[in-house]
Amino acid sequence: MNQANACPAVEAAELDQVLLQLGRRLQADGYRFVTVTPLTHQRNNERPDNAIARDLRDVFGWRRPFASDLLPEVETAALLENAIVSEQSGLLRSEVRWSSLGGQLFVHSAFPTVAHDAVFFGPDTYRFARAIEKHLREARQPIRSAVDIGCGSGAGAILIALACREAQVQAVDINPTALRFTAVNAALA
Repeated sequence: MNQANACPAVEAAELDQVLLQLGRRLQADGYRFVTVTPLTHQRNNERPDNAIARDLRDVFGWRRPFASDLLPEVETAALLENAIVSEQSGLLRSEVRWSSLGGQLFVHSAFPTVAHDAVFFGPDTYRFARAIEKHLREARQPIRSAVDIGCGSGAGAILIALACREAQVQAVDINPTALRFTAVNAALA
């Protein structure tokens, strides 16, 4: 394989490590964020008092612009270098969001989710999780295998794997970004 073909895989592997490190940091800090509908998200961010991020929930949940001194310089540099945050008009902005569900954290695409490879996470994810939990409670047979088709962030597969430790659980998706986020989320779980 030539060098040009090898670079994207190396960059993805580095991105995964930086995302995983960020996720672990957020876990250690007790970060929690429940993702709302896109319209609620937009309305909340349009309020004058919400123009600039004041904390990690504002940065990685609400995806508000933030000053570089909100995070340690070394962390900011790694996030910039790996395109997890970007600079816009002298401020920084996260290119991913982190949401909590059932005591777990999940990385997914930043608001608004308009990119062709966007990985959605929101109210439907929480409903899907409740449906999975209900099925697991009511199942008459032990779950031995499960496949989360179109896994997105991997939330469904991860919830099943955590609840059914002996089960073989697969998360599949045609979107490489979804598979990358799922791998990070699974490592965090």
